[in-house]
Amino acid sequence: MGSLGITKEQKRMVIVLLAGAVLVVLNQTLLSPALPSIMTHMNVDATTVQWLTSAYALVEAVVIPLAAWFMGRFSTRQLFIGGMVLFGAGSLVAAIAPVFAVLLLGRVMQAASTGVLMVMVMSLILLSFPRESRGQAMGLVSLVIAFAPAVGPSLGGLLVDLVGWRALFCVVVVCTVLVLVFAAKVLVNREGFPRTSADALSIVLSSLGLVSLLYGISSFASSPAPAVCVALMVIGIVLLCLFAWRQFRLGEPMLRLEVFKSRRYRTAALTCAVLQAVLIGLSVLMPLYIQNVLGHSATVSGLITLPGAVLGALGSLFAGRMFDRSGVRAIALIGVVMLVVGCVGMAFYDVNGLGSTVPYVIVANAVTCLAIQLLFTPINTWGVNSLSNDLVQHATSVTNTMNQVGASLGTALIMSFSAVGSAVATQGSEVERVFAGYHVSYIAVLVISVVALVMIAAFVRNKKGDAAPSATRVGIKPGEHHSVADVMDATPVTVPQGASMSFAARALIEADASGAVIVDGQGMAKGYISNSDILRTFGDEMQTVTGASGFMALRMPDDENVKDRALRIADVDVSAIATKQVVGIAPDASFEDACRMIAEKRLKELPVLDNGKLVGVVRRRSLMKFIAAMLTEEEKAHISK
Repeated sequence: MGSLGITKEQKRMVIVLLAGAVLVVLNQTLLSPALPSIMTHMNVDATTVQWLTSAYALVEAVVIPLAAWFMGRFSTRQLFIGGMVLFGAGSLVAAIAPVFAVLLLGRVMQAASTGVLMVMVMSLILLSFPRESRGQAMGLVSLVIAFAPAVGPSLGGLLVDLVGWRALFCVVVVCTVLVLVFAAKVLVNREGFPRTSADALSIVLSSLGLVSLLYGISSFASSPAPAVCVALMVIGIVLLCLFAWRQFRLGEPMLRLEVFKSRRYRTAALTCAVLQAVLIGLSVLMPLYIQNVLGHSATVSGLITLPGAVLGALGSLFAGRMFDRSGVRAIALIGVVMLVVGCVGMAFYDVNGLGSTVPYVIVANAVTCLAIQLLFTPINTWGVNSLSNDLVQHATSVTNTMNQVGASLGTALIMSFSAVGSAVATQGSEVERVFAGYHVSYIAVLVISVVALVMIAAFVRNKKGDAAPSATRVGIKPGEHHSVADVMDATPVTVPQGASMSFAARALIEADASGAVIVDGQGMAKGYISNSDILRTFGDEMQTVTGASGFMALRMPDDENVKDRALRIADVDVSAIATKQVVGIAPDASFEDACRMIAEKRLKELPVLDNGKLVGVVRRRSLMKFIAAMLTEEEKAHISK
């Protein structure tokens, strides 16, 4: 991680956060091989035991929208260590559960901590890395986290066979203790997450809406009363719409849904939800096809799907690096074309013949899994990069919630199509009728992949600044001229008009920026606030007494202590202390003009304005990197002569 622009302290924090994330994801995939054994020991049927996974998903979905509130109210150490303690306690309760109800309680405790921990972990990791290396960083994170679902089912099956299902939770308890010890030693607080309100009505609307929607979707395929499920889905959608309306009405919303004002984020979030529907739907469908149609064991089923999981994990790392180098569009088009090709291959799965051979099944599944991971990392990072850092925690909550809905919808659709296909197929053997349903489901997955292709081709496009500015990336040639647009960062730090001084200070600190442009709702530049402005304002709150001779100055604080003074001026409108006239430059101005303005006016950064609208920022450091690269190219060209 040393080349990704983070310090040793941040590196240690990322490692401990990843350890917690891997454990949480591993816990989700360990349980599936143990369900038959739990049914026997607890004397419950399949409908009852599935609540160990269904209730987990429902509770996690309810908690995820609250994660942004938790992150604004508690420190990093408090939230991570507290969440891991709850997770470990739930695992212990499940390990010693005498009856099924207690076991389900343990799973609910795990899910409640998971909903907060995953949002916090992903937000902190994203914010730990500079924007220009977030693609590679998130690719590395995806590689590590993807290790868990790759080995979870195999490890779980081995533990169940050798020791018993309780061993799964005992292992999780031990691992949780190790993570907690590590976190207590190296985890440091990261300040600056904006506080949000704990609005009671918002919590009720969000919780009831998500429970109604997800329960209705999940139960639709197997419910004897589908009309009830449809009614629950409608009620859930209405409640969530009321929740969204209330967030825009509140002065301090629980979840800042203004993230949807960014077209890039809207596109990314919706695309990721569609991909999640495909991924989770196939994770349910593939084992059923391999075991019920091809007749292989659960162990063989796991081995057949393992190459796809491994390739997908490696693909996410490659995708992240490619995103940082050339933007989102190239890797997104490659990934979505591969997705369609893989789904076409799955549509030709069969009961007998080439489509039923193990090598064919492995290849089609591997291509599909690799394609999905090639898409997830760059598209998600591309969407988040369009937002200011103070919105990252809210964007992560919204994305995770939409992914939960996508996963439930994908599973429900696939199982519904499977049931319809099997019911329509009245001829052939039992296996052939079962396969007929699975075949319809694979066709449905292919249709969804084509929808993803259309969405990505139409809406996922590079913008100026998507890739970090680099001389080699824009094809530097000696003597070639470049504009400001070639070197600007298209995701500058901004502060909304009307924000308080405390908000501006947090924004500058969390972005490690020297200043920020104040913008209105349409993105028009209305001022510029620097850290010097804030320091100067704070300093002016003290009385300065100058000696009569003019040769000495004595700074004497008033009777007010520093803390009280800070509290008093925290809510001052940032526009009152900011520079009103924004010094900017046009995106089509020359590179030389930008260098001249920054040098003459002694600026650290220069806003890029297109008819008054902020479109980027040029930084002194970026210009120096660009010049150094041009000098290197010039030297190479001279040597080659």
